[in-house]
Amino acid sequence: MRILHILSSDRLSGAENVAADICMMFEGEHESAYCSPDGTIREALGNRNIQFVPLQKVTPTEVRKAIQQFEPDLIHAHDIRATTVAAFVSGKIPVISHLHGNGEEMRRVSPKSVAYLLSVKKVKKIITVSESIAQEYKFGTFIQGRNTFMRNIIYVPRVHKLVQRDSNDYAFDFVYLGRLSYPKNPTRIAEVAASVLQDLPEATFGVIGDGELKEDMVRVFESRGVRDRVVFTGNLPYPYKALKQAKCMLMCSRFEGTPIAALEALALGVPIVSTSVDGMVDMVDDRVTGYLRQENKGLIEAVKSLLTDPNLQKKMKEASVMKFERLNNEGGYRSELNHIYTQAQSKKRKIK
Repeated sequence: MRILHILSSDRLSGAENVAADICMMFEGEHESAYCSPDGTIREALGNRNIQFVPLQKVTPTEVRKAIQQFEPDLIHAHDIRATTVAAFVSGKIPVISHLHGNGEEMRRVSPKSVAYLLSVKKVKKIITVSESIAQEYKFGTFIQGRNTFMRNIIYVPRVHKLVQRDSNDYAFDFVYLGRLSYPKNPTRIAEVAASVLQDLPEATFGVIGDGELKEDMVRVFESRGVRDRVVFTGNLPYPYKALKQAKCMLMCSRFEGTPIAALEALALGVPIVSTSVDGMVDMVDDRVTGYLRQENKGLIEAVKSLLTDPNLQKKMKEASVMKFERLNNEGGYRSELNHIYTQAQSKKRKIK
């Protein structure tokens, strides 16, 4: 089967890692191609030996050209825009819609939620990475029976393969990994991290990623007098070594699906300190693999505990790896996704 994965972003992050992992996972069984706007994603896909079909933008004209070029048997769209455009131009090619986050615009009447409602009429199956995505979607009653919950996993061979490619040493005491955008609440991350840095004068913080709210973070660190102990690495093609060397990872998300960065942290034995939002509650066992806290004070104290207590850090490191092994059911994920693909193709044949 020829499968075209369509995404709207030109750089690597959570959903993009999922799509790339799926391409790697099915190597030798399905012929996969990754289709998105051109950008830094090209290098990341090259490192993974994944076929890339670049776009200028995710528009009907561009996506139609990509479909004509690759001639897929099935389209796997990984975000709202990719789904709406793919459904519009796909013709008789089955479309799978994969939603990786529970965005606020989808929980109310908005152009995005309405556009998705109109497009999913042509979608064969909807995959959500948390149950709340479908439950809280404003028009959720219209997709009942067509959606399935599949918690994200990571393709472990990819992590082991790429962690060796980074020759740098980072040695950050704690880190954030992800986009610097509204859902991740980067300003709050900066406020919590700045307080930790003020209380622990020898500590360092690494911000791995980039985004439109970077300068907001910089202003917080400068105003608190700790900017010199914060390193913004930008988007690293291989962030795993920097993550693995950290004592913990800090997250302050407003909402989450199943964050790939959190799975990667668990896989590498890095405890997580996070707000207790959807998606994180199932991933972090409070006081076992990390801490779930709602208030800044609790987040600050949790990070400080891990940075100053080597025995606690070691204990949570071991528990994190065990938690990852329970969560990351690669065989089950692969089997279920393959079943979805086969069903979509079967429905196509019946229509013909």
